[in-house]
Amino acid sequence: MKKAILLVTILICSNKGFAQTTYMSVYKIDSLTGEQYNVILKKQFNAVINSSGKTTIGNYASADIKDGHLAFNATKNFKNGNMLSVNANGGITDGFFAIFNQMKINSNLGVDLKYNMMFKKSSSLSFYVEEIDKLKNHLSNADAEYKLSNTIHVHDSSMLQKRLFLVKNEIDTIVTRVNKGSLNAQEKVNNEYQLALKYLEQDSINLKLQTLKSVSESNAINKNKMKKDKLTATEAFDYTAIYFQWVSIGAGFQNNNFNQFKPNFIALDSQVIKQNYTTWNITAEWNLYNWNHYSKYTYYLLIGGKFTIDDNFSDLSKVELNDVHKYGDTINQRTITKKIAAYKGDYQTKLIGIKFYVDFYKFFLDNSAAIHIFPEANYKQHSKPLYNAGFGLLYSFKDAKDKENKAKLNAELYFKLSDLSNNTNSGLSVLQRNELGLRLSIPVTFFNF
Repeated sequence: MKKAILLVTILICSNKGFAQTTYMSVYKIDSLTGEQYNVILKKQFNAVINSSGKTTIGNYASADIKDGHLAFNATKNFKNGNMLSVNANGGITDGFFAIFNQMKINSNLGVDLKYNMMFKKSSSLSFYVEEIDKLKNHLSNADAEYKLSNTIHVHDSSMLQKRLFLVKNEIDTIVTRVNKGSLNAQEKVNNEYQLALKYLEQDSINLKLQTLKSVSESNAINKNKMKKDKLTATEAFDYTAIYFQWVSIGAGFQNNNFNQFKPNFIALDSQVIKQNYTTWNITAEWNLYNWNHYSKYTYYLLIGGKFTIDDNFSDLSKVELNDVHKYGDTINQRTITKKIAAYKGDYQTKLIGIKFYVDFYKFFLDNSAAIHIFPEANYKQHSKPLYNAGFGLLYSFKDAKDKENKAKLNAELYFKLSDLSNNTNSGLSVLQRNELGLRLSIPVTFFNF
């Protein structure tokens, strides 16, 4: 009976031990190093967190179906945990599909740079205790294999050198014996045969020494393999939760290139004017990211502000113009219609503006989907304040065959209400001042920036 009770007690304690999760700072000496933590960060951000098109951490390509807008984002990880993000985006105001018809590509090119500074002391990682021991064993094995490979290379080189020395001595001995002339015909033939074999062995050893890599070359190859093995081991580190904050400081420009329609001009050629203006911006953002293998605890929050030297392109109304050309007489007539996308309104440039915005993602369905809320307030020179709010549903499509369960495509269907307070006196109701669109983003992991 006592043995049974003791056995049950041991099993209960064992189960508790295996289920235990340890929370600790990743920068403690007895935990992960900063470099290892950066590897985990890079892996975590292979999937796109922020699909809204803002410059963020991660490598991805994205498209906004509604606006015909393409973006490419790349991130550079530094050893101190900070990151540099580069976002290049572009599109054409004549329509999305024109990008693929070899028309004017990226006429509205924009580039944004952001330096992301991590709050190291507030970062934390949750993992099972045995994961640290598992990682240490893998790293220790990589070090041991590196040392063993170097030792084997030095040993092989040394053994070849020693064997070459012995073969040369044997050759000298045989040559001396043959040159003395005291051997009979049969003995001389045997010695010459042995001499030929030794010469062949000497050539073979010399060839091996010539093809054998130098100690420095071999050490570099083995060291590179050790680093790859350690990187693979760190990427395989299984954690249950990760939490961190960072501040982003950035700057960028956006080139607006479009057709402006001025119906008050009598001459048709003067009604459509080509406009080209470059806007500039400076941004500051605070980010908080909490990921958990239980999706109900996973969320991402971004609060930011942007100072701009801007134009009022976003206030213009998009119109579609038709240029009609008729060919032939009145009986047999052919008509060719050319459609032109243009924007109508009073276009102004060099406007000082400030924008405040929030992006909040709440994940569910095992972190495969998220609700996205994104309100914003815009204050621009010579204009009344504009308050917008949006709601989106983000879903991450993954490959079931991929063991790492990485996202292959992120799609967000969003609905945005513009000018909530109707400061522009548009004459439309709140629900009529809406925008419905679809954003697609594809994580990119095939390059190192």
